[in-house]
Amino acid sequence: MQGFDAKYTDLPDYILKCTAQIWEGRDLASLNWHYAKDIVVRSPAGARVSNYEGIVNTMATLSEFPDRVLLGEDVIWSGSPEEGFLSSHRNLSQASHSRDGVFGPATGKKLTFRTIADCHVIANLINDEWLIRDQAAIVRQLGQTPESYARAAIEAEGGPEKATRPLTPETDIIGPYTGHGNDNEWGAKLGDILTRIMGAEFS
Repeated sequence: MQGFDAKYTDLPDYILKCTAQIWEGRDLASLNWHYAKDIVVRSPAGARVSNYEGIVNTMATLSEFPDRVLLGEDVIWSGSPEEGFLSSHRNLSQASHSRDGVFGPATGKKLTFRTIADCHVIANLINDEWLIRDQAAIVRQLGQTPESYARAAIEAEGGPEKATRPLTPETDIIGPYTGHGNDNEWGAKLGDILTRIMGAEFS
């Protein structure tokens, strides 16, 4: 792992240990050296260029869900230390809705939901990220519907004309990673399986 701290044995080890340090370890300061200052982060809600905003969002999440833990289920990856890695980390979160926040007044309900983070990593630093969290699973467990939550969020931002637009190819920001995944045979097979699953092909 040339260019990485010696404590990391490979890329999955790096991703899992960084995640545990930030979330289970509550070491939010480590976001300053695990993530580039001008990291590009994309989610369905839009794209931003800022590590500071990510730190603020992490603090807000831990305020609302103070006992949240992230259980790493899998890390798949391609690349090398020299050219940079592309990773995809799927995790299962467990948390209690203990305080008021973006999901409304505290309910005390215990939640389980998944998140996937795809990252470009080079020289011990994450500088490009694609992030998606199962918001629908969260709001349903809180007794809401995805539609009612979305409508309330839009109204809270001032209505449809003022609310932040979702991420689209037109609003995307070009980051350090400009590749398109890999052409590995097994990566292609996995992509084909996922495409078939999402298309409800079960045969």
